[in-house]
Amino acid sequence: MRLQDLTVVVPTKDEADNIGPFLDSLDDRVGLVVVDASDDDTREIIRRRRPDAVVIEDSGTIPEARQIGLERAATEWVLFTDADMSFGGDYWREWEALDVSENVGAVQGAKLSADDEYRTYYKLFSFGIRVLSWLTIPGGSGSNMIHRRRALLDAGGFDPALTANEDIYALWSVRKAGWRVIYAGGLKVYERDHRRLEQGRLKKTLHGWVRPLMLFTGLGDDRVRESSWGYWKEDEPAPEKGEG
Repeated sequence: MRLQDLTVVVPTKDEADNIGPFLDSLDDRVGLVVVDASDDDTREIIRRRRPDAVVIEDSGTIPEARQIGLERAATEWVLFTDADMSFGGDYWREWEALDVSENVGAVQGAKLSADDEYRTYYKLFSFGIRVLSWLTIPGGSGSNMIHRRRALLDAGGFDPALTANEDIYALWSVRKAGWRVIYAGGLKVYERDHRRLEQGRLKKTLHGWVRPLMLFTGLGDDRVRESSWGYWKEDEPAPEKGEG
């Protein structure tokens, strides 16, 4: 796989403290599209550090930001992530070594902890993605998912009504459209912000599996689209970008 065929899309809002480590972990050969709603220096930092980046000012929701980035990207592959992530040191070499068939529409990677906090939780989370992949069930994270651009567009892109779980639903939509969704454990990102887990590991785990199950089966999927079920501090207005 070629790095020149990959664009990173990241929604941001007030990520001045996070964006430096994030940019440090990017390869210069990878394109970057930022959809930003910041009131701080996030945009200025990005423009100074990555003058080739496409920076779009937009105050919409995270799924809307991801969709904007998808439509703006011009490469075959689009990597969706969050500003509080850092890519592993081998991430880009692993991508170059990856060989996928033409029927692969998306690639899921691992999500681990950048420090000692919740290290076991993230390892189990990534193991769960691997197991579900063996069962041909998408279960990845919006912090580390790579879509073949035309596959995701053909599948309808991101659902703007989902203020949470839009990432796993996009993977599922690609799978339902007839594409393969695979897992590549060597593609590792590291989480630096554990706010969601600090609200409770069980709560986050149930939230991450019950809602997608309802979406996939259609049983109560309208309730899933009504709110984030408390995943965000405030369901209304829509959640801030960059807090995935």
